[in-house]
This record gives sequence, C-alpha cells and structure tokens, in this order.
Amino acid sequence: MMRHVGVGVLVIAGLLLLPAVTSAQAIGGTVSDSTGSVLPGVTVEVRSPALIEQVRSAVTNGAGQYQIIDLRPGTYSVTFTLTGFNVLVREGIELTSGFTAAVDVQLRVGAISETVTVSGASPLVDVQNTAANRVATREVIDTVPSARTFQGLGVLIPGVVLGGQTNNVLQDVGGQSGQSHMTLAIHGGRTRDQTVHIDGLSTEASTREDSSGPYIPDGAIQEYVFDYSANGAETETGGVRVNHIPAEGGNNFRGGAFFSSSPPAWQGSNFDDRLRALGVNATNRVKEQWNAEVKLGGRIVPDKLWFFATYGRFVADEYVLGTYYAQDPRAIRAVPDLSRQALSEQNAYSTAVRLTWQATPRNKFTGFVVNGMQHYPQWLTGLLGTTIRTPESNINLNFDSKVYQTTWSSTVTNRLLLEAGFSSSPLYATWPGQDYAANDLPGTLDAATLTYYRNTGAYWTATKRIEDFRPDSYRAAMSYVTGSHAIKTGLLYSTAEHGTFRDFHQDLGALPLSYVTFNGTPFRRSTMLSPVRKETGITISAPTRRTSGGGIG
Repeated sequence: MMRHVGVGVLVIAGLLLLPAVTSAQAIGGTVSDSTGSVLPGVTVEVRSPALIEQVRSAVTNGAGQYQIIDLRPGTYSVTFTLTGFNVLVREGIELTSGFTAAVDVQLRVGAISETVTVSGASPLVDVQNTAANRVATREVIDTVPSARTFQGLGVLIPGVVLGGQTNNVLQDVGGQSGQSHMTLAIHGGRTRDQTVHIDGLSTEASTREDSSGPYIPDGAIQEYVFDYSANGAETETGGVRVNHIPAEGGNNFRGGAFFSSSPPAWQGSNFDDRLRALGVNATNRVKEQWNAEVKLGGRIVPDKLWFFATYGRFVADEYVLGTYYAQDPRAIRAVPDLSRQALSEQNAYSTAVRLTWQATPRNKFTGFVVNGMQHYPQWLTGLLGTTIRTPESNINLNFDSKVYQTTWSSTVTNRLLLEAGFSSSPLYATWPGQDYAANDLPGTLDAATLTYYRNTGAYWTATKRIEDFRPDSYRAAMSYVTGSHAIKTGLLYSTAEHGTFRDFHQDLGALPLSYVTFNGTPFRRSTMLSPVRKETGITISAPTRRTSGGGIG
C-alpha cells in the first residue's frame, strides 16, 4: 500500500483565534512604570546558554505586552531596557517543555547607566495553557531512584497506572524490565491509548499503536513531557502522550557517564518454607542486570552549530517464576526439569546524535539520528495473560533501533513562528524459534494447563517470522502571537508500512503445524503448506489546534 505523502501537504486546517498560547516554551508579560501605566517600546532580551543564538529580543506593544516564543528548555535571564528608565534584569527564569512563564515587571525612572538585577523565584504556574502535564527534567531523571525510562518516571505521577507489561511487572525497579513496552494510562483511560513522540514527531511502531520500537539511551533525552488531560488536536487519542525532548549541545563542552548494576546477591527474597509447602520451587530473580551510558555535547562552530552524542548499552536477564526447561523438548507431554529455571533475556546497544544549526538569525535546523540493535534471545517467557510460554516455545527476537529526524523553525518576526519536521523509524525484525527446540515437530498447546511448548509453531504459527516496518511522521505549524491573542494552525501526519513473511515448516511437507492437546492427548491439529506474505499500510492525520484561554498580564 502506497504511503499517502501527498495528502499531508494539503491538510492545512484548524484556524482558531484564541487568547495567547503557544505550544513551545515562551516568556511573556506586561511592562509598566511605578504608577502602573503600561510602557510601550521597551526592548526585552532573553539570554540563556540553552539558546544557540544566545539572545532573543522583542519590543513591548502599545499595551505594554511582549512575548518571546520558541525558546529551548533551560534557565533564562530577561533584560528590560527603555530610555529614561533603569535597566531591569530578571534572573533565574526556569523554562520546561511547553511552559509559558509570565514575567511582569515595573521600571523605575533613572539614569540609563543604572541596572537593577532581581534574582527571585521562577514562575511556577503557567496561567495561559489549560493542558495538564508533568515534565521530568534532567535533574529529576538523575535524582529519582527509578528505572531510566519514561514508564519508570511516568508512573510516579498521581493517578497514572501501568499496563501492557511483560512478565506481569507492576513497577520496574532499577531497569530490570529492560526495553519494556509497558504503557501508561490515567483517569480510567485505556493503556493502549498512549502515544509516544520524539520532539513532537510520532515514533510509534506499526505493530503497536501505543509503543515505540527503538531503544534510545536515556542520556540522549533532556526532558520527558507527559500530557494527560486537555490534549491538543494533534494527539489522536485521549490517553497519555509522552514527548521525548532530545538534549542539545552548547558553546562549552560537557559530558557525563552513567552506570548501574543489580547483582543477584543484592536482591531480597521472600522465598521460604511456607512457599515451598505450597509447591513453589523458585522465584523471579536477577541473573544479570546492568546499564551503561556515556554522553558528550559541545560546539562545532560557536553560536552556530552544536552537537550532542550518546552511547548506551544494557543487559536485563532474569529467571522466571514457575517456568522451566523441558526434560525432553520432543515429548508429546511436557515434563519440566526443575533444576533448570527458564530465562527472560534482553540486551541492546544504541548511539544517538543530535545536531543543531542556527543557519540564519531567524532559521534553525535540527537533526536527530539513532542507530543500534536489540537482541532478546528469550522473549515472552513464562506467564503472559492466561497462558504460559516455555523456553522452547519462545522467539529469538532481533531488531533494529533506528530513528531519523529533522526539524526546522523560523521566527519570521517576533509574532510569526513557522515550524516543520519529519521523522522516520524503519525497523527490520527477525523472529525465529529457538535452536534447541524441537523445530522439526509441531508446536503444542496443552489446553489443560494453557501451556505452549516444543517450539514457536503453536503460538506464533510459524517457525520463521520476518517483519519490515516503516513508520513515518510529518508535522507543520504556523503560530501568530500578539501580546494578548494567538492563532495557530498546522498538522500532524503519520503513515506506516508493515510487511510480514512467515515460513510454515517448508522442510516438513504436510506435517501438521501445531497440535492442541489435553493432558498430552491430541484433539486438534493445524497445517500450513506454503509461506504467507502480508503487507499493510496505515495513515493518520490530524489538524493541530489550541483551546486554552487567558491573555498575558
């Protein structure tokens, strides 16, 4: 199915006249004198190491109002200058993703050479946006003792719950769930309504609408933004929207490293004689778990071209409760070997690089590339839903971690902002069965115990599975912002191609593909004699809108 790229160019809709509100970070407010009269013509400059151009400026309008939009998350100082008045500097203004800081000031009459510096508390409440969200900043990520994933942080928000978890994990501790596909929900919503974005662009896998396939080292992310109420029109569901904000470099070189490990000896256990008496032979326990990252950012050309690079690798292997290798993988009735507990294994590595280029004073481009691999030698072991997967019936999963993104933003004037972006996350995956399984025999599901064994044939209905995904995402927006009102229009347009090839026991002729048994007695079989190819295509488009109210001042 052809991707409908051309349609996205035509979908420019959703014009809406609203009180001032922007989707990106902004600083705005009203400038007055000591009598409370507004002051037009005041030059307002914001400075921050987070800005590649270092400084942005605006001039207050006839109502004494100003707003400076399209700012990066970071710490800012704001300088107010008007002939005949003291120069006023407000320092320590903290901006997080999607936050509009209201900074109202009064200027006093005085000599132009006099400067008054005010170091006060940063605005904590965004009085313009109605969307409910939480931002996990780098400080929070590095401080909170949780897994370095957005799921591990998002579940700390009051009311947020986890779903879609593997091996019945209720909360990841120290990264033991690895690159999990756990999803978030709030207010009684569906966990499958979660959406995952990077820099506002969708990276969701074509096989799951609620998850993203690539492994991206946590060090490559500056902030995680969780939107969970009053989502914008560019979000096609009412669930939790998770937006990853990639880190950028700076004029100074800075780097860091992170390493964590959970040796088996450090894990507590409640395994005692009482549980043994109930027939429990072993518990979930760590086999090997560690996570390592290094990162470096800096300048290529000062105030012009920055880079930020991250490399990460993890291993998350654990023994699975209640599941064992078979004494004889070829037996029609599975007999577990209680001396060999089953494993769930994950490991991955990935490199992420972001470039930021200030091409002209008003035009900025970014590029973000992720490249790596993921290998899950034993995947979906043990209890999953109401059924049990033995090691012999598992898949040996191998797939890419690839993301290619580029964005452009242009502050045409202090009131007009143009934005556009493109993202592609191609993924090639192979899902063969286990080498040691009885792959020359039919896979088996025992209906009495709801257990799959022998090989992958019973569950995955294939001995080989090859998939090729190509999710693409496009976004574009135009914002016209005055001191009291704003117009924003745009689109988010996503497409996906998904191709699957399954090889059904080609070397076995007409042997049945799978059996269903009851306590070892077969009563149904299924047979496939030829490979199956399947190709699908998906298109999602949505106009962007803003519905929050409240003007500056």
